[in-house]
Amino acid sequence: MENSFQTSFIPKKPIISNTTSSGGGSTTSISMVVSVFILVVMLLAFGGLYVYKNFYLLKNKEALSTNLFKIRDSFNKDTITLLETFDKRTSVAKQILDGHIVLSPLFEKINELTLSSIQYTKFEHKTSNNLFIVRMSGIARDYKSIALQADIFNADKGQVFKDVIFSNLTKDKNNFVTFDVEFSVDPSLLSYSNNITNSPTETPTPTPTPTPATTQNTTPTSNPNTAVNLPTGSTNGATANPVVSNGTSPLPVTSNTQ
Repeated sequence: MENSFQTSFIPKKPIISNTTSSGGGSTTSISMVVSVFILVVMLLAFGGLYVYKNFYLLKNKEALSTNLFKIRDSFNKDTITLLETFDKRTSVAKQILDGHIVLSPLFEKINELTLSSIQYTKFEHKTSNNLFIVRMSGIARDYKSIALQADIFNADKGQVFKDVIFSNLTKDKNNFVTFDVEFSVDPSLLSYSNNITNSPTETPTPTPTPTPATTQNTTPTSNPNTAVNLPTGSTNGATANPVVSNGTSPLPVTSNTQ
């Protein structure tokens, strides 16, 4: 009887070396080195910034402050005070000029835009909410004239007039139409500084220098030794004799006849 149980000492699975564990250990060591290197770099950078800020920048700031104080002390205090006073006066003058208004450009604009059939009888102005408001009363030939005048004020020529309103249109006993008109004015038209800047500079015309009147020289320009015969005649018994010109003004020579 044969023995069915057989034993074999030959392994039926291949022998695999445990390389996985050794490879994982090397990867872990590289990651650790990189992490330590980054940490060291960050610590060095932080230390460098700390030293730069607390030593170099602070010392530089103190040196610059000291130099500024020295430069400030080197200036003349009287000059600084004078310049400060001048700056304050300039600022105040600028504020006054910016707030100053002139009415002459307004009247010129109204005169330019008003029709010949419109006549103004009253003019008032006031300032409300930083707006320069004008209110006028007038007389028109008819309602058509008022309508045309309203169109002119609302056209491009009258763009300096804002919110133009005609009101209280009534006919008087002379069959004319009385009205009131109210509008606000563009501040640029009334600005004193703008009018000075935009005003044309007039060059003075030179005054001609008066020249002295010239008299015609009646003295002959011929040979100085030539005799000049003056008109002969008798005045109270005086007869004129010839005079020889020697280049100077001739004097008449007379002789009395007995």
